[in-house]
Amino acid sequence: MKKTIKLFLLLIITTSAAGQGRVYNEIPADKNYYAARFMEFSIDERAIRIHFKPSEKFKSTSATPAVLTLPLDQPFLHIAKDQPKVKYGLGSFHFRERPKKRCHELTLSDVRFSEELIVLQGDLCGNSFTMFLSSIAANTLDLRVRLTDTTYNRLTLVYKSTPEEQVFGMGEQYSHVNVRGHRVPVWVEEQGLGRGDQPITALANTRRAGGTQFTTSAPIPFYISTAKKAFLLGNRTHSAFDFRYTESIEIEVWDNQLSATFWQADEPLDLIEFYTEKTGRLPALPDWAYGAIINVQGGTDIVTARLDSLEAAGANISAIWATDWSGIRPTKLGSQLKWQWKADENRYPDFKNFCKKMNARGVKVLGYTNPYLQTDTEMFQEAQRKGYLVKNPEGTTYVIPYVSFELGIVDLTNPAAFEWLKNKIKTNMIDYGLSGWMADYGEWLPWDAVLHSGEHAGLYHNTSAVDWVRLNREAIQEAGVESEVAFFARCSFTGSNRYATFYWAADQMTYWKSNDGLPSVVPALLSSGISGMSVNHADIGGFASAKRGLFKILRNKELLKRYIELCAFTPVFRTHESILPEENAQVYDTPDLRNFYARFANIHEQLKPYLQENMKEATEKGYPLVRHLYLHYPDDKKVYNIQNQFLLGKDILVAPMVKEGGSSMEVYLPKGRWRHLFTGEKYNGGLKYKIETPLGKPAVFINLDSRWSDEFLKF
Repeated sequence: MKKTIKLFLLLIITTSAAGQGRVYNEIPADKNYYAARFMEFSIDERAIRIHFKPSEKFKSTSATPAVLTLPLDQPFLHIAKDQPKVKYGLGSFHFRERPKKRCHELTLSDVRFSEELIVLQGDLCGNSFTMFLSSIAANTLDLRVRLTDTTYNRLTLVYKSTPEEQVFGMGEQYSHVNVRGHRVPVWVEEQGLGRGDQPITALANTRRAGGTQFTTSAPIPFYISTAKKAFLLGNRTHSAFDFRYTESIEIEVWDNQLSATFWQADEPLDLIEFYTEKTGRLPALPDWAYGAIINVQGGTDIVTARLDSLEAAGANISAIWATDWSGIRPTKLGSQLKWQWKADENRYPDFKNFCKKMNARGVKVLGYTNPYLQTDTEMFQEAQRKGYLVKNPEGTTYVIPYVSFELGIVDLTNPAAFEWLKNKIKTNMIDYGLSGWMADYGEWLPWDAVLHSGEHAGLYHNTSAVDWVRLNREAIQEAGVESEVAFFARCSFTGSNRYATFYWAADQMTYWKSNDGLPSVVPALLSSGISGMSVNHADIGGFASAKRGLFKILRNKELLKRYIELCAFTPVFRTHESILPEENAQVYDTPDLRNFYARFANIHEQLKPYLQENMKEATEKGYPLVRHLYLHYPDDKKVYNIQNQFLLGKDILVAPMVKEGGSSMEVYLPKGRWRHLFTGEKYNGGLKYKIETPLGKPAVFINLDSRWSDEFLKF
């Protein structure tokens, strides 16, 4: 009986959303085909199809899938009404949905054409709708849907797919790079603690902070697929992409209108170039960002001593990340920063002079900031007095509990508050000598917050992530230090790439589990890179730790070393002491760790010319530095589901060991000839190999046909 039920449920999920009626097509037969400037329109009893005409980037053939196929054997638009109940805790959101007045009854009544525009009109459940399909440039199709009845706030678009089509992207995804077979929500929030790994997820969920496999601080409604297509949703509200059906893709927006852009190209990298041309690309990194960046805390004397010890081991340190520059407070979670964005002169007497002395020895100083303020600080009192903080429904300051303290959120929709916080960064950080910082958070705006702009917080929420990044970038621009100062952000949404300088892949737990540990780093870098976050990296060692009685999540030397191996082959090489610095292994702890760290820091430094060359492609075309194998081997189906390997640029392949106690692993090398950069052994591509991976000799290969092959002979 149970087996029968499971098969029945599987059938429902995998056979698309059929059974919801069909489209009544009243369009005259003489309008079943039209050739516009860049596209062709056709309609029959089964579907409406839009094909692109051949172009430089897309040499279409009769066998090429249409860029858009709207089904006529089922409605391609659905509508509903809903007022979700939202539970909120520590930046995590739980939505309880009960949609009403669901409707799928669609009649297509008219179609009109011009050289660049096709307009479909019809009736949806007694309400008229209009769909605009426009192509003003080759390879690009813009779609817009409008409803006349704006009381509906759920709109779903359905278009055809095939069982073979695989899908990559959707922002920074830690558990899945190929998201076909999954439903992916798009909502900026905390990634969650554990994200399904147990028991930490269950424990965190007592505070609603456990997360799922798809909670992320950087969801981006963009994907590329093996059908040589890319899709970007234009809506900024909550949405969900349903890739579970074999014959269709469904996209639901919490809105009464929908806009999107489709692209089609023969090469996956061209799709990323089209997308980033529209949404923005990152600038070139300052020189210090290519070096070794160490996280050290404790004040002037301790920081200096730890820096000295690593340099004595042979590490060429380009920057120290003094996360405690603004002060420290002990909490139940561990050592946390004081959220008041000015130097703590007790820990760092004459902080400005401290930065000057570090710069004089060739070391930059980095700090930390976020858009929140602890309620017992002077900055909070100033912001509250001036009316710069987000309000609650009662009209008073929205105070949010966070473990052992409370916080308020600066209202970024208030132009005066935006400028106030930006000026704090300019005067308290840049003017004091900081060369960069972590621009943390940006995800915590509550659903029921009252904003200065008057906009519903649920509609603005995703955009707040963009505005937070924009504020940091404008501070750098207005200070005139854009080529010297950079920040690394974790939250992202459509358009953030126009303002960000680079990213980091949020807060992994200091363990080996798949959804929120070391194994989640590579999927995060791959998916975010496809989604336009072209320069991304991870905390060396992870961040989130726990120690409660017998329950412990702490990193040991092995985990730290495997992180070092992985991160040496990413764009930025930066350590993190974690939330429990005294309990976790640190790179400066022992001679063994200092020497191991120094060796890979120097390997990373050797990669600088290669990284800079690939950075040029990132700034000019939006190409990611860390790349999924699909981007260069799109015809090789064996690479579609590989998410434990990556390409750095196109010529270096990295297969990091992410399994505790692991000493060997299976590695797939795509076509070509490859050489192991640590053993010198050569391999023919198109095959799988068992590669030995003792500590200090990760599985890293270079393409022998690359001009860089002679530059990197053996590490």
